[in-house]
Amino acid sequence: MTPPALPQDTRTRLLESAILHFAAKGFDGAGIREIAKGANANSALVAYHFCGKEGLYLEALKYIFTRKACHVARLASLPRVEGPGAREAALQGLKEHIRAFMEDLMAADRSDPLEEAAMALMAREMQAPRPASSALLMEQIRPHVEHLMHCLQVLRPDLSTDELLNMGLSIQGQMLYFRNSLGIVRLIRGNPNYPEDLSVLIQHFTDFSLRGLGLPEAFPQPRN
Repeated sequence: MTPPALPQDTRTRLLESAILHFAAKGFDGAGIREIAKGANANSALVAYHFCGKEGLYLEALKYIFTRKACHVARLASLPRVEGPGAREAALQGLKEHIRAFMEDLMAADRSDPLEEAAMALMAREMQAPRPASSALLMEQIRPHVEHLMHCLQVLRPDLSTDELLNMGLSIQGQMLYFRNSLGIVRLIRGNPNYPEDLSVLIQHFTDFSLRGLGLPEAFPQPRN
């Protein structure tokens, strides 16, 4: 017999409380009772509607993925250009990928405890994915990886798959490091509001990535 649907507001409170507690204490440290208490709900609802703690954890991750529109996901859904215009399209696709990824990273409001917790929980998952959540993570990440790898394969067909993957991870890694280290970056710069203009930073990451790939477009010839 299928259990009756959980009221949406109760479900949302449980998921958001789960994000806060899992981010703060990890999967093993967070308890169902304290999560339910934080949601002002009965702990029995977790077993009844989420099939226990593991199910609640997976639904909390899904909730994070669906809370905000993902610009990178939109790019991954675009049709690929083949033929004479493929290189130009791949170059533009790479630039758009960097822009969209940075916009997604910087969209989180760190003054919001839930946003901060969601970022922390995703960082924890990226460092050590739980076996039960690996499939969900790959489902979300695979389209982004495939889009980036396609662009790189067109731009650098001379490189092996392993070399291209290293390039892609380096491109993503510089932006992830910046976002996760934003507090210390602001201290180093002596500017608590850095970056005021995100487009300048995106251009820097774009130029740095194109030069790292050794693309001729990154080294314009001086005019005579």
